[in-house]
Amino acid sequence: MTARFAAIPLFLSFLLALLLWQGLGLDPLLAWIIAVSLAAFLTYGYDKSIARSGRMRIPERALLLLAAAGGTIGAYLGMRFFHHKTLKGSFRRRFWLIAAGQVALVGLYILWVV
Repeated sequence: MTARFAAIPLFLSFLLALLLWQGLGLDPLLAWIIAVSLAAFLTYGYDKSIARSGRMRIPERALLLLAAAGGTIGAYLGMRFFHHKTLKGSFRRRFWLIAAGQVALVGLYILWVV
């Protein structure tokens, strides 16, 4: 179920990253981070907008998957801008674990690739 909710934003992220990489010549990792962050931001906003409507919400696992896929910056901005998932401690803990792991991975990427 989670994959279904994350599939469309991830696919659109892939297409946008490809355009940023090929069209603007951005580093592939930077293009991916920008694209998936935008998708995460918009997904968090969408989930917040339907939070009180009674419609089917986006599962927390899908929101965290977008962050784990590289959209941590957009997810964080979405949390702050839309005031979404900021009070739920279990969600925040998992989010910050993902963010810490990504900081470590980006650091290794910079050391070895750039």
